[in-house]
Amino acid sequence: MNAFNFLAREPGTSLQSDAKERPFDLRELRYFHSVARTGNFGRSARELNVSQPAISHQVRKLEEGLGTQLLVRHGRGVALTPAGACLRDRLETIMQLLASPLDDAAAGTVPGTVSLAVPAEAGPLLAAPLAREFRARWPNVALNIREGSGSELEEWVLHHRVDIAVVQDPPVLPELEVSPILTEDLGLVAPVHSRAAEDHRPLRLRDLTGETLILPGPQHWIRRRVDSAAQQYGVRLAPAMQVSSVASTKVMVRNGIGCTILPLTAVQDEVARGALAFRPISHPPLTSTCALAFRRHGANAVVAEFADIAREAMAALVDSGAWPGAQIIKLGWKSAGLPRACVAETVPAQSQPGRIAI
Repeated sequence: MNAFNFLAREPGTSLQSDAKERPFDLRELRYFHSVARTGNFGRSARELNVSQPAISHQVRKLEEGLGTQLLVRHGRGVALTPAGACLRDRLETIMQLLASPLDDAAAGTVPGTVSLAVPAEAGPLLAAPLAREFRARWPNVALNIREGSGSELEEWVLHHRVDIAVVQDPPVLPELEVSPILTEDLGLVAPVHSRAAEDHRPLRLRDLTGETLILPGPQHWIRRRVDSAAQQYGVRLAPAMQVSSVASTKVMVRNGIGCTILPLTAVQDEVARGALAFRPISHPPLTSTCALAFRRHGANAVVAEFADIAREAMAALVDSGAWPGAQIIKLGWKSAGLPRACVAETVPAQSQPGRIAI
């Protein structure tokens, strides 16, 4: 049947009223998904080869059936409301599930596209070498690379929005196969003319109490690591600002608005140019585990092999000194899993004195 059942309200009813099931035509959902993805009715009309009024009519029917506004029209196209963004994310999962193989034999075939997610902190370092290795191994398979932040990378893997992700301090989830690759140190990133940049020695965590900190939200891996260490050592660190974007945070630090906490790899270019200062935090040492994660079941034939290739490429970055402050994790077990389930030995990266000026 060309319909899905959603919980919907009758038009005009309040949010508190009882919901009832209403079947939605697949066309309504497909048209809305196209508009939400392209951000423009005209582009969606050309993509779907239908008239723009037809798309507008179907989206309006969907909004009436759900009893809520999904899109806000403006001069350049459309913007999603919170309800629209929620529906878009659910439809992306549905579309990917409908496109996935229905039997195990098909799951073993080479796909046409593989999607990889990388964290914003390490994305600029990882994207090129991982893409190069992927193209060398699968020249006829397209690679989609997405950059994300915090826990959304694990959510993308869980919800079939990406096939594999490079994640930081991943949680214990039975659905995910996790292979830890390396650990890296975190430090204070400060404006070059600030008081914190005058001294090059490592900092104690309690030394940060007087700094104006710009940190991501509580769900971000850096924030979780900092909050955990602060609680353990009885240090109160209250960020003055919460900013989720690494790029925006670095701009704010360069402009003297405050300091932040990041791994050295996220700022190594700015530190080398003298645009930012970096001081490691040594008591307690703030470290994170960088790992590869993909779904245990339903992964296509390329993903597991790509994970092995990515692992080697990331280790090569550490060995060459391109990933400063990182240590490779030598695993004493075969199956990928979480660090606490294995006997791990960290191997320091080759030091290159003077390579990064602080």
